[in-house]
Amino acid sequence: MKRSGVGTWLAVAVVGSLLLSGPAPAAAQEASIIRATRVDGTVTRNDRPLKEGEVVERDDRIAAAAQSAAVLTWSNGTMVELYPETALVIRGVVYEGEKKLEKTLLTLQRGRLFAKAQVPEHLFNHFELAVGDASIMAQGAELAVRYEDGEKRSTVWALVGVVVADIGGHRVRIDEGRQAVLKAGSRPDPPAAMPERTREALSKTSTRLGGSLLREEETGPSGGPLQVRIGGIRNRRGNAPYTVTLKAVVRGGSGRLKAVDWSLGDGRTASGRDVQHTFTQGVYVVVVRVEDENGQKASAQLNISVEEDCGC
Repeated sequence: MKRSGVGTWLAVAVVGSLLLSGPAPAAAQEASIIRATRVDGTVTRNDRPLKEGEVVERDDRIAAAAQSAAVLTWSNGTMVELYPETALVIRGVVYEGEKKLEKTLLTLQRGRLFAKAQVPEHLFNHFELAVGDASIMAQGAELAVRYEDGEKRSTVWALVGVVVADIGGHRVRIDEGRQAVLKAGSRPDPPAAMPERTREALSKTSTRLGGSLLREEETGPSGGPLQVRIGGIRNRRGNAPYTVTLKAVVRGGSGRLKAVDWSLGDGRTASGRDVQHTFTQGVYVVVVRVEDENGQKASAQLNISVEEDCGC
């Protein structure tokens, strides 16, 4: 296998995720089903060969041998790629209906993985990875993690979004574009900027996997049906009070907008492409409606959850 940058194995080609195309699944009110959507080389599930399309369940141990790799895909959007000489245990996936929150719990026993911890905009996400003595958590992020079990040391790269790590009672916030090293028995150093070569390698991995629900598209060209989505916010859960900047990301239509109107879910409204708002506590359904000069209309919505202490 060929390595690039921080060890991205480019030989694992993923032609796309059959579970990520189109709208959110009809069974989005249930915990995700995890499937092996790509298996390359010798990969086992509980010491038996893992096959493409196979469902992976709680307490399963997935191990990729040398020169081997696999991609696991959650039906609600999350994706994890295991690299050669990596072992991962699925501790469980739980859906909390009252909070519309999907929790994924994993253990990385050795090796390296790349994850897109993501769900559609009407759900919330808690992705947690146990790595040695550390817990690595995200509510919406693209990240890579390497664990050197012999040295009890892990390295975390945050490509998109924010990652939070906890080791020995020390909590570290790893912002987008930064990396951190965690070692058992040591206080972690502040996160450092990710080298550009590393960022490029991880970005190639993300693009190759496809199916991203987190990357914010730029405003697109005019022509075709008018479309809009809500950008500017990746962390849709926060501690009260929670101030965010919302952006209307528009594609298609005439190229000239006549109106951009927001309903912020708390009885307040606003206008304009960019809106800053402070939410207090609760779950808010934010809706944006746009209209171009030809009368075409489009709308989008997302949920924002604000708690006294969300632990995120």
